[in-house]
Amino acid sequence: MIITALLIAACALLISAPKPLARGGLCTGKRGKSLRIRAGPKKLRSADPVDVSADIELFSACLDAGLSTRDAAQVVAHVAAQSHRETWSQVVALLSIGVSAPQAFSLMAAIDGLDELANLATVSYRSGSALSEGCKNIATSLRATAGDKRTAAAERAGVFIALPLALCFLPAFMIVGLAPVVLSLGTQLINF
Repeated sequence: MIITALLIAACALLISAPKPLARGGLCTGKRGKSLRIRAGPKKLRSADPVDVSADIELFSACLDAGLSTRDAAQVVAHVAAQSHRETWSQVVALLSIGVSAPQAFSLMAAIDGLDELANLATVSYRSGSALSEGCKNIATSLRATAGDKRTAAAERAGVFIALPLALCFLPAFMIVGLAPVVLSLGTQLINF
């Protein structure tokens, strides 16, 4: 019953809103001729790299456990971050009705981080390279990037914390602490 509903939803999605599969992808016209689709500039939706890397790492673990690409994507669709859970569900629906992996994963090309998985699925489909190892590399790269961004943000926070010290406390120390000492020394020198 659920599988039938997913198939109907996927068919409705494909019929109602056809989208270009990839930049410069092929599409068949009314007479069966293949037409080249020119996509506009690629705009990435930002997503938390830690969430994306966790999803990709879970996908890789499912593939290592022996699940098919569709089943692994289905597991991830159940636990994915809310911001891109719908995309994973759409990929599962497309894979369920027999759409090839590069075409199904092309839906992820608009999400930052998952675009690398879409490219990997295309390359893996064409060349037969290991999808799981590539997913592990992508997840590691995304975690490293997220760590670098958070380290940079923490370093900037240290600078911003020092600004009140420089703008408020340091001038107050000069006026209250050093000015009386300098004035008393100046007064003693004049009295000599």
